[in-house]
Amino acid sequence: MKKELLLIPALALLAACAGGKRGVSLTSEPSIERAFDVLEGTREGRPLVKFLRKHPVIFEYSNTAGLCHKFSLKTGKIFLPPEYKSSGKILAVAVARAAYIYKLYSGTGLDEIIAEEEELSALLAARLAVELELLDGDFRKARGAEGLKASFCAYILNGSRYAMEQARRQALAADSDCQRPLDTLESQRVWLERMRKAVNDGTFYQLIYDRDQLRVKRGALTMSQAMKNDAELRGLPAYEMYRYQRAFYDRQSDVVERFEKVRAGELRGDAEWRKGKQAVLDSAREEFSDCVLPD
Repeated sequence: MKKELLLIPALALLAACAGGKRGVSLTSEPSIERAFDVLEGTREGRPLVKFLRKHPVIFEYSNTAGLCHKFSLKTGKIFLPPEYKSSGKILAVAVARAAYIYKLYSGTGLDEIIAEEEELSALLAARLAVELELLDGDFRKARGAEGLKASFCAYILNGSRYAMEQARRQALAADSDCQRPLDTLESQRVWLERMRKAVNDGTFYQLIYDRDQLRVKRGALTMSQAMKNDAELRGLPAYEMYRYQRAFYDRQSDVVERFEKVRAGELRGDAEWRKGKQAVLDSAREEFSDCVLPD
């Protein structure tokens, strides 16, 4: 009896800890909260929700134009199109895609969202849609789901590479409402090489300033923040500036290398998933055989 009494507080403490994790608020929207519940019941979605509980960010519906997810990661917010709330499963796919991009962004240390993250998120969203057994009718009933359906069809009908190409094309198309065009990993490499040379030729300030101005145009950074960054950088003493430049270059090099490794691992995982899901993919191809894909 005494042992049982001693166990009660311990069990209560464990329950409180578990409840605390589950109690982390990720949204004030009931429909988005239900989408998280859907994700927690899936193989693809469960790790994402677990990550979000440990690294919270707030999901809200956007009140601006653009049928797309948007990120304000400096303020810890991700915005989704309100049209998606008309379908729980479609909303879950949209939440997962945005959450996955946030996970890549956080895990690799990138300063902004890049096109390659959109590519990988398209693969994740398609695998999740297969797991949720989405039908053509589900997409038809959901308002504004044409883009998600097109991405899914690209994956199941023409394969991962084609789906990534379509996601990249969209990510690089000019659309200020959706914070596009996005930067690319290749342009980050080119910029990094220029940064390496700038350590010695005195163009470091201008490179940072120009990059921040591009972010302002994409809506990823405010003009006031860009000006603040420039002022703080130019305010550094000369002896600190050189050390800052070297540390900045080394840090950014590590980020690019880390992302390349993560990307390679994600692509291997997707290829393995497709090998093990041939029968399911064949069934999905039959269901969505009427999809019209872009050239």
